[in-house]
Amino acid sequence: MRDLIISIVAVALLIGTWLVFFDYSSDNIDSYTYTIKKEILPAVEAEQWEESKQLIKSLNKDWHKYKKVALLFLDTQTVNEIDYTLARSIKYVKAEDVSNSSGELNAMIEQLKFLKKNDEVSAANIL
Repeated sequence: MRDLIISIVAVALLIGTWLVFFDYSSDNIDSYTYTIKKEILPAVEAEQWEESKQLIKSLNKDWHKYKKVALLFLDTQTVNEIDYTLARSIKYVKAEDVSNSSGELNAMIEQLKFLKKNDEVSAANIL
């Protein structure tokens, strides 16, 4: 009986931890997507490079904080792909390249949507 109780507590702890992370992750991904769509992309398309550089620098800082936690729970390959896309976006913004900057930022939005969808607790993700 003691082993059963320990097992139930362990499973409850795992599920609870996952639910807390899911809420944290969902909020962060929504925030990143909003920042890219409503702040960074308009600044890039308007060729406001100083503002774009500051916004993307802030996004990069926030992403790396999130990434440290996300790697404990999520697929490393997907997180790394987003990291690479962000790195390319930063370089394109520094080079003041509108086309490539906006393309990479839009790709990052799609990758973040994919990450969030795969993060959800669903029958498809469990099986």
